Amino acid sequence: MAEMGCTNGYNRNWDVYNARLVERGSRLLDLSWVSDHFNDLDLMNRRKNGHPFRYGKLLISYVCRLKASTGMPYRMLEGALKIIFGAIGVNVPSYPTLWRRCSSMEASAGVPADARERIAAVDSTGIKVTVRGQWMREKWKVHKGWLKLHVLTDVHSNEILSFTVTDERSGDGKHMLPLVDDAVASGHRLVKVLADGAYDVKFIWNGMKERDIEFVTNIRKNVSENSRGCLIRRMCADERAFIGDEEWKERHGYRMRWKVESAISDYKRMFGESVSSKTFGNMVNEIGHNIECFNLMKGAEV
Repeated sequence: MAEMGCTNGYNRNWDVYNARLVERGSRLLDLSWVSDHFNDLDLMNRRKNGHPFRYGKLLISYVCRLKASTGMPYRMLEGALKIIFGAIGVNVPSYPTLWRRCSSMEASAGVPADARERIAAVDSTGIKVTVRGQWMREKWKVHKGWLKLHVLTDVHSNEILSFTVTDERSGDGKHMLPLVDDAVASGHRLVKVLADGAYDVKFIWNGMKERDIEFVTNIRKNVSENSRGCLIRRMCADERAFIGDEEWKERHGYRMRWKVESAISDYKRMFGESVSSKTFGNMVNEIGHNIECFNLMKGAEV
């Protein structure tokens, strides 16, 4: 809570909190990209055959942020952009162009890397692919399935450092190491990763030891007394049995794992629990734009 101006007693500093919300709005509508817009177009059209691009990646990225933060339909978004872009002399794409370019534009987490050491937590959550209610699913036997969003978050800033999207049949464990590798490849210095019992798998323990990153998870209480190919897990289980559950959680900072739940809750409050896209690729891109916008707001400082 400290990043939103709270002290240890959860007494919120409203001046800091309000200033951060104001800064979030400034970040979302920031037009500093306009100065590089035409250079961006020149680079995209260099050595391009056929009709040249009329709208650069910087412009489309800005539109994606507006779409994610406001939830406006593309027709309404075109009207809003006419007011904004008309004042700065930038051509406004039509709504079919907005839909095509935004749907196909891939997005990353977009958290700037720095030198500080990060403690992260990993978890997954469900995202609906339709807004149909329970009655329609039961009455007409309509089953659309759902998406699974796997995230690795910073427990102090609540920023999402890396993510991946799968269908509901995919397990959690096999996606953790790729999430860690993506965050490290982006330049983040991970020193510890917290996870719940679903990630208590030997190949994850061994993989985290190879990466020299401390791994803290809720080890099963009936864990075998033999290492069975995972010595580090056996050592952690012995330590927990020796000092007790509460002391072990306190010593390794496991109580901070709940912050990933907080980040997921924040995401769903901002962008909802469903997607509006219809194909899997577009759904992934839509979630990516939401996360990019989410991190932009979480990174606001005063």
